[in-house]
Amino acid sequence: MTLKERFIQAVEAGQIGSLDDNGIIITFNEFKEYFKDIKTGYISSFLPAATIEAGRYSMSHTKYLFRIKKGVYRVHPDLTNIQH
Repeated sequence: MTLKERFIQAVEAGQIGSLDDNGIIITFNEFKEYFKDIKTGYISSFLPAATIEAGRYSMSHTKYLFRIKKGVYRVHPDLTNIQH
């Protein structure tokens, strides 16, 4: 299973992330702790690499997070159909 698939599965299961009024928020520290089995540098680049560029709102197969501030990301609402 890819890291993206594992990430989506963890979000859908409510194992990672927290819900606020605007959707699901993931912090880098929470992400890193949850996926601590990954020992490569990829763990540090995954969230930034999945971030939708400023000024854009549509999701793609590789871009599905919004950067809220350093180390804090919002999951695009179309990535999952979950309520938790």
